[in-house]
Amino acid sequence: MSPITLLVPAAVQPSERVVAAWLDVARETTGLDLAVARLSSAALLPQIVERCPETIAWAPPAIAFVLERMGLATPVVTMSLPDRGRSRSAVLVAQPGIRNLTELADRRVGWVSRFSTTGHDLPRLYLESFGVDVDALFRSQRFCGSHAAATAALACGEVDVIATHSGALPRVFEATLARLVVSIGPVPSDVLVAGVGVPAGAREHLVQGLRAAPLGNFEFGRASSGHLDLLESLRRHAFDGGTRTLPGRCATVAARP
Repeated sequence: MSPITLLVPAAVQPSERVVAAWLDVARETTGLDLAVARLSSAALLPQIVERCPETIAWAPPAIAFVLERMGLATPVVTMSLPDRGRSRSAVLVAQPGIRNLTELADRRVGWVSRFSTTGHDLPRLYLESFGVDVDALFRSQRFCGSHAAATAALACGEVDVIATHSGALPRVFEATLARLVVSIGPVPSDVLVAGVGVPAGAREHLVQGLRAAPLGNFEFGRASSGHLDLLESLRRHAFDGGTRTLPGRCATVAARP
């Protein structure tokens, strides 16, 4: 069998060291010949997987959802960094004068990056699920580059609201007087997706091998059919024109809103 290429976009979490260790573990536990290819952007994954369907990819949830919806790839392995046994949520945290979601209009928002699940994708999709035009809602949008930088921007008053994850909340509340506006989750973990050209046997080797693989804090599991349900539900509401009413209070959204 020819080597299987693993695509790793810059937007996902692992460092070069983690990816190298992951490849060593994957090769040893699965017996597959794997080679890594780094991508500058997760946005490139759909066109590359469409052109090269025999590849696998380490994908953030939003991109995995797109690949699955387009029929280009199937999630096979979940890859998560557990936060002391707690699932993380995506959160919007605002200056104390902003009491709820209805008061976000004409505010300055700080996102983490365009391909951050908690720092952009889920909070934005959540607002869109109410029919909100996010680009028109905010006075300005800023990509801070990291969760820590977004917290710093909120603390020094450069933005009025930020998107981050629940694990960062202690640091946010230490840095500034802030108010939790919405919690959305639990957030689906990154997934290993297999293009339609990857043989079924190779997919099963990946699942069985990686589930038993020790790799630092990473946990691997078989991707369930409902792993991306939160994205599916929010996107369905958004495509329906957002017929729900935007909450006028702090909101909590479970995986099946």
